[in-house]
Amino acid sequence: VERLTALVGEQEAAAFLRLDNEPVPTVIQVNPLKTAPAELENELRSDGVRLVPHPWLEGCFEVTGTGDLERLSAFASGRCTVQDAAAKLTALAAAPKAGSFVIDTCAAPGGKSFAMAMCMEGKGHILSCDMEEHKLRLMEAGAERLGIECMEVRLADGRVCDEALAEKADIVVCDVPCSGLGIIRKKPDIRYKDMASLASLPAIQSAILDNASRYVRRGGTLVYSTCTVLPEENERVTDAFLRAHPDFTYDTFALPGPIGTVEGHITLWPQRHGTDGFYICRMTRKE
Repeated sequence: VERLTALVGEQEAAAFLRLDNEPVPTVIQVNPLKTAPAELENELRSDGVRLVPHPWLEGCFEVTGTGDLERLSAFASGRCTVQDAAAKLTALAAAPKAGSFVIDTCAAPGGKSFAMAMCMEGKGHILSCDMEEHKLRLMEAGAERLGIECMEVRLADGRVCDEALAEKADIVVCDVPCSGLGIIRKKPDIRYKDMASLASLPAIQSAILDNASRYVRRGGTLVYSTCTVLPEENERVTDAFLRAHPDFTYDTFALPGPIGTVEGHITLWPQRHGTDGFYICRMTRKE
């Protein structure tokens, strides 16, 4: 509460905390590799799902009354997937195109890789990495369900460089481990974390970002994101990175809805944008 009040003032902090204690509509994304939004909408309604189009994110719906999602044929057959708007926005900020080579350094459980594969029309190559073997299997199963064939999973530590990938990627995404303070409304146990235990996170985040930058080709894109709202895990990490890497710079990008043009990086807030608390930063490597 003290940190939030210092960041956004008492009124917004109260709104943020109130939203942390309210149910959140599930957001699903249409899988354009398998269906169209109108077809999915009709199918879900016939299955008794209550849904409305997301107010500003194309191809997404807010749904209630789903029960167990896995019972729905639309989900089981991969015609849709669950993803908060903020996570989809990270993929839109990365802006991969058909044929891109993308590295997702901390990919599990795979949502951003899936969203980027959809942006790429299933064409190109996404290398989705994680440190835990069982999470690779989950990502493989998700990609198979969604009909994504351009995605390869690999066991890798985001802090350790694979020289074979140096300056090879068009886009590298770092959705780094973080305090998670932007998603308390979905993972309420986060509120019981000891703030002192979070002190080591910026060093880990910086190490992953520093290593990931080595994979970006000249003129390529580097995206850094977290699901927290703390500056020490967000803009302080990216500001420090740019001071140490003059060959990179913040890159202006545009996002839909109430967000619009972003001058390099933005913190999303549930009380402002209706998304999870999230930080998205886009940088480019100079030619």
